[in-house]
Amino acid sequence: MYKKCFACMLALSFVFQNKIVAQQSNFSEDFSSYLPEIKSLNKKLLLANEPPPILQPLSKPIVKNIKGPGGDLPLRIFKPGNIRGVVLEIHGGGWTFGAAADNDFNNDLLSKVCSVAVVSVDYRLASQAAFPACLEDCKASAKWLVENALKEFGTEKIFISGGSSGAHLSALTLLYVRDSLHAIDKVKGVNLMYGCFDISRTPSLRQTTDSTPILSKTNVDATFEFVFGKLDTKQLQNPANSPLYANLKGLPPALFTVGTADPVIDDSFFMESRWRVAGNKTFLAVYPECPHAFNYFPVEIAAVANRKIQQWIIEQYSN
Repeated sequence: MYKKCFACMLALSFVFQNKIVAQQSNFSEDFSSYLPEIKSLNKKLLLANEPPPILQPLSKPIVKNIKGPGGDLPLRIFKPGNIRGVVLEIHGGGWTFGAAADNDFNNDLLSKVCSVAVVSVDYRLASQAAFPACLEDCKASAKWLVENALKEFGTEKIFISGGSSGAHLSALTLLYVRDSLHAIDKVKGVNLMYGCFDISRTPSLRQTTDSTPILSKTNVDATFEFVFGKLDTKQLQNPANSPLYANLKGLPPALFTVGTADPVIDDSFFMESRWRVAGNKTFLAVYPECPHAFNYFPVEIAAVANRKIQQWIIEQYSN
């Protein structure tokens, strides 16, 4: 009897270690040499509060229009010579501004370094069509990719990637792939950078001030009122709108990237925890003193974070 109980405890211990405590992180890395530069950037952002610069790519993307819920839905595609996977990239911009072309430089670089095709969707912004139109466009692009990845790119190893509001849309799109397309086995990983996963707002986002770089209180309040102002608390916390409240079982590995000076830091910590407890693999990459969207600024710690993303994607499709 004792031996049987001991065996059961050993088995449960194994399951716990391999299913629940599956998190990896960059907590042991030393970023102290990058701090003077990132602190200097934060001071400049407080004075000007300018968005990251838009860099020009070396390659020209292919623009393909697919059928979307609101008409033609443009996709910007970067294709390397040797394709090992496909990344569906969903740009940020607070659901109200930005375009797929804004990320051309990073998408081109990701394509070349990781040997992946990158498909970036130009979804309808909330200023053009009310939420959830943007999400419906992202779902349409995911459906197209699931159905056409093999024919278009020679592989069905798919990744979904997004930053800020793009990470919010990426998480919801991933749930759509699992629950409606029943194709979650084709998704090898999801890259979620400083996402907002609870549109009713986590404590850290509620505590933003007008001295916060990039995501000032005035801008955050205005954006959430414009995009989600007609939704009550129950609707805001509905899993169809806020992925933090969703059933997260059976999802692929996720890389969470966030800076400690980012008002949505709670979102990444909370979502990573729920993702992990649901039995999925996670990597939590946290960068000291870094503001929202830091990896798009020309600073060394941004390059470090982007290399981690590239390395992680390569590891996932190589497994």
